[in-house]
Amino acid sequence: MSLADSARVLALLVTCSASMGLAATPSLLVKNALLFTMRAGEETPFPGYLLVGPDGRIAAVGKGAPPPNTKADEVLDVGGKFVTPGFVSAHSHIWQSAFRGLASYQYVTGWVNIVYRQQAVHSTPEDFYWFTLHGSLDHLRHGVTSAYNFTYGHRTGDFALQQWRAELASGLRFVHAYQRQREASEAEVRASLESFLAAANADFARPEFLRMSLSGGAQSAESVALDARLMRDYGLSNQTHYLEAPIDKEGQRARFAYLITAGSLGPDLFFGHFIHTDEAILKTVAAAGSGMSWNPLSNGRLASGIADIPKYLTLGVKVGMGVDGQASADLPDPFENMRMGLYFIRAKYESALVMQPLDVLRLHTMGSATVMGVADKIGSLESGKFADFLVVDPGSGFDRAPVYDPVATLVFACNTQNLAAVYVGGHCVMRAGNTLDHDAAAVAAEVARRVGRIRAVVATPK
Repeated sequence: MSLADSARVLALLVTCSASMGLAATPSLLVKNALLFTMRAGEETPFPGYLLVGPDGRIAAVGKGAPPPNTKADEVLDVGGKFVTPGFVSAHSHIWQSAFRGLASYQYVTGWVNIVYRQQAVHSTPEDFYWFTLHGSLDHLRHGVTSAYNFTYGHRTGDFALQQWRAELASGLRFVHAYQRQREASEAEVRASLESFLAAANADFARPEFLRMSLSGGAQSAESVALDARLMRDYGLSNQTHYLEAPIDKEGQRARFAYLITAGSLGPDLFFGHFIHTDEAILKTVAAAGSGMSWNPLSNGRLASGIADIPKYLTLGVKVGMGVDGQASADLPDPFENMRMGLYFIRAKYESALVMQPLDVLRLHTMGSATVMGVADKIGSLESGKFADFLVVDPGSGFDRAPVYDPVATLVFACNTQNLAAVYVGGHCVMRAGNTLDHDAAAVAAEVARRVGRIRAVVATPK
């Protein structure tokens, strides 16, 4: 349906609702916006309006002014500011906001040893509730409204449920990636997963929850085969960390055979990082409909390398972008992530033509939603999708004007200082850097207290 058709339908619905006395008034009308819809074929931002239904989904998107007599419980006149889809992180370790700045001199393997085995191992399940709540609010404050969350599963007990509860409490929309214990038997893994699914089942209908997934790995043929069986038997998607570190690249690539043998490849599997590939691997992944999450901030911080994204896209590999963990990125900042990725690629190719601002903006919205398998719900401003959007002000406070090219201004010049507001489901969760549904300072103080206890137990590496 075209925008003109959408406007006509909206006008008809408004007229019919008024004549019939219907009570389902839209909850929010956003007008005088410069809309970046990210809808296919709508690459150029345009002045328009957005109408949000009482269910938190977009009821209409249109050019210009809304039809006469359009009613809503709240009218938000943004005065020409940018309105974009909320950023989607296809790869996040949300709990890691408690451990920023550690292992500044390490590749990913040494970094994991310090963050996971020296620090996080001393945490309690309740710690992980607060760490996850803190990290989720940090995502929202940076304009990330949906994230694929790799949960911490290296300890048994209530760890999984505490992270689940914090995700739901935060207001962030999420794909929950269950982390199984790698050293446990298959029977133990299944029993633990089934116990978690049974406990979480009552909340599956909540709109914050997008999909259940599995935090996969490619360490051995047996591990990959078990992941494949769990995907099939429990209806899970899977994001597998693979080809990240620049160490033993040949050995890492040899493990790709495990995924082929296990029958893992397909639209429900995508790879995290996926840097040190070869053309045969890329072609196989593209043919299977699999994809990858590109994480420029952490790839640079951990000296992992530069994924050849233009080549991946040319070969048909689906690509999204992730802000990774706050202990490896170390901010869940999509503005920095887009710029870092774009600059990496331009420097690699020594060409400003190889990738454009619109490309990374698309990858951090619709690209991420697509690889996560939830593009029908998030990633663009379209009727029927959740009304998750940002109001970005390029002209006041932290001035980025004049605006010659809105997309270039958004990607090259704007940052979180320009985030006027963040909406999830048509509900404002952050305004001018302040969270509205949570006391962020109290959450930060609670996390600091708990991290202080851990630091009293173990020395912090320099």
